[in-house]
Amino acid sequence: MDFYERLSMRGVLWAHLHELHGNSFEAFFHDVMTLCVPGFVDVRTAGQLGDQSSDGLDLFGHKLYACYAPETVDAKATIRKFHSDLCGALAKRSGQFTTFVFVHNDVRGVHPEISTALTQARTDNPDLSFEIMGMRHFRDMLGRQDFHDVEAVLQKQLPLQYAVSIGLQEMEELLTDLAAERIPDAAPASIETVSSNKLSYSDLTEESQSELRYGTRHSAMITRYYARRIDVTERDDVAARFHSEYLEAVDAGLEPEDVLLRIREFLAGNRLTSAPMYRAQTAVLAYFFESCDIFENAPDGWMPSDQAIAR
Repeated sequence: MDFYERLSMRGVLWAHLHELHGNSFEAFFHDVMTLCVPGFVDVRTAGQLGDQSSDGLDLFGHKLYACYAPETVDAKATIRKFHSDLCGALAKRSGQFTTFVFVHNDVRGVHPEISTALTQARTDNPDLSFEIMGMRHFRDMLGRQDFHDVEAVLQKQLPLQYAVSIGLQEMEELLTDLAAERIPDAAPASIETVSSNKLSYSDLTEESQSELRYGTRHSAMITRYYARRIDVTERDDVAARFHSEYLEAVDAGLEPEDVLLRIREFLAGNRLTSAPMYRAQTAVLAYFFESCDIFENAPDGWMPSDQAIAR
């Protein structure tokens, strides 16, 4: 897939993963791994024998995979499942793997308590390596495959080119819900002019930067939406809430991509996900990114490293 094909795939994958739980997620995992990893064995259950504590094996990489995809993420339940799968694999498949990979469906990333459990497991089992596989791993693996093969795995047609159009209905639904849930006393961000280098300074991936860049094409639509509102404080209150969510994510020590994903999850809430809704979310994120309510502005005089070297 080329750059724009990968870009068009991101929203479809994000929406698709929200639909996958239990056996359907495991089937998706098997499809991805069979396509992307030579030597992968898609282990199935067999009566009372079960799957012997493995949802898949990488014969070349000596990796054992264990999947967990609940409908509702619960850190303590996930940790119990992780320990159960690890203990079962050590007991039933000793000598068959050197790396234990825990595969999950939480598009937001790994819960802090789960990361602590992984670190402890590594300490308790120094002869083993541990890895996590989630949405970004699927995204990167599928991004290296043929466009039509990816469509077959996702069971959805991808846009022939990156779609930048969004529906006004999706946009207004997001903005209306934000207004209903705003926190008036949230501290607003200071007003400043956005730097032309802010995207580069954000340290987001090239794909995320491109999504936000395309999303800014709809900023005028959002500006007109707020201009029509009777409550003149609505936009500032919503911006303050975005800024508060951003600061919480940064204070939690998240990487830039994780910060953006957490804010997207905050914006999405419990809505039914779809590619048009994903693009509407991206447009809203781009609007508040452009107004410096989320992510830091580039300092005066800062330039990307390639431009600095050129000078």
